[in-house]
Amino acid sequence: MIAYKGQHTIHKIGGQIYWKSENGVMEGIDNGFALFSSKNLLGENQKTRFSIRFGINGTQEYHIKDRVLKVNQRQFLVMNAGTEYTVQAQNNEDTTMLAFCFNEEFVRDFVNVHSNCQEALIDRNGIYNLIEASPEFPLHTLLVAEEVKPVIRDIVHAKMYLSADEVDEYSIFNRILEMVFADCGSQLQNFENQQIVKQSTKVELYKRLSIARDYIQAHFCEEINLNELSRVACLSPYHFHRAFKKTFGITPKKYVTALRIERAKWLLKNKESNVQSICNEVGFKDVSSFTRLFASYVNLTPSAFRSQWSSVYAISA
Repeated sequence: MIAYKGQHTIHKIGGQIYWKSENGVMEGIDNGFALFSSKNLLGENQKTRFSIRFGINGTQEYHIKDRVLKVNQRQFLVMNAGTEYTVQAQNNEDTTMLAFCFNEEFVRDFVNVHSNCQEALIDRNGIYNLIEASPEFPLHTLLVAEEVKPVIRDIVHAKMYLSADEVDEYSIFNRILEMVFADCGSQLQNFENQQIVKQSTKVELYKRLSIARDYIQAHFCEEINLNELSRVACLSPYHFHRAFKKTFGITPKKYVTALRIERAKWLLKNKESNVQSICNEVGFKDVSSFTRLFASYVNLTPSAFRSQWSSVYAISA
C-alpha cells in the first residue's frame, strides 16, 4: 500500500495497488483495490497507475498541477497512468475511499475488445482520448450518476462481506471499467438539444464546463462570481451560464448555494459551532438570508435541523 500519512483503517485490500521496480518506475502485474478510512489523510508527491477513485464518506482533495479536484459521494476521479499528485482530506476530516488501480495490459485489452465489438461501448470520439489502445482521461471529476450508485454499493458489499472464493475479481474490474466508459458516453447526451453538431466541439465544451464545476467544488465557500467562472471555463459569461445550466441542469449560482447548504448541514451535524459561525464558514455574509435559504432547501431552519438531528442521533445511540 502506498505510504499515506495519517491513521488508516484498511477494510479490504487486494492485488498490488502501488509498487516500484528497482529503477523507481511504477509497474504492475495485477489489478488492485483498496477500501480504507483515514484520519488526517495526507499523501505528498505521489504517482499512480491508471486508477479510479470513489468517495464513500468525506471528501478527498487531489492536488494535480495547479488544480484541486474533490472526490466524494457526488463525484469520482479517473487518474491516468503516471499522474503525479498530492492528496489530503478536506479540513482534515475523516474520509473513506475506494480505489481501483489497473494493470496497463488489462486496460489495453479491455479497450481493444470494446473498440472492435458491436457493443460500441467505447466511442473513439468520447470525452477521453485513445492512445495506442490506452485511454487518456481529461483532468476533471465525473459526476456519480444515480445508476452508478447501486453498482458501487454492490462492490463495497462484495469486498467487505464475501470471501475470495465468492467474488470474481476479474469480473469486478471489468464492471468498473464498463461503468466508467458507459458513464463517459452519456455525459455528452445533454448537448443534443444545444444545436452543437461537431463531436469535438461537444467534448471541448464539456471539458471546459467540468473544469469550472471543479473550480466551484474547490472554492464554493469563497466569493465566486459569474465573470470569474466564465474566465476559468474560457467562455463568455452568457455562453457559460447558458451551457452550464443546460448541461448540469442547474445555474452556477444555485449550484454554489446547494453546495453551501450541504456543507452547512454537515457542520450542523458534526460541529458545535453556532449558526452565525457556520453561516460565515460556508460563504454567506448575512445569517438571516442564510436561514431563509437553508429552510427553502431543507424545510427546517438551521437550529431546528440541528435539534432534529441531535434527537434522532440520541435515540439511535
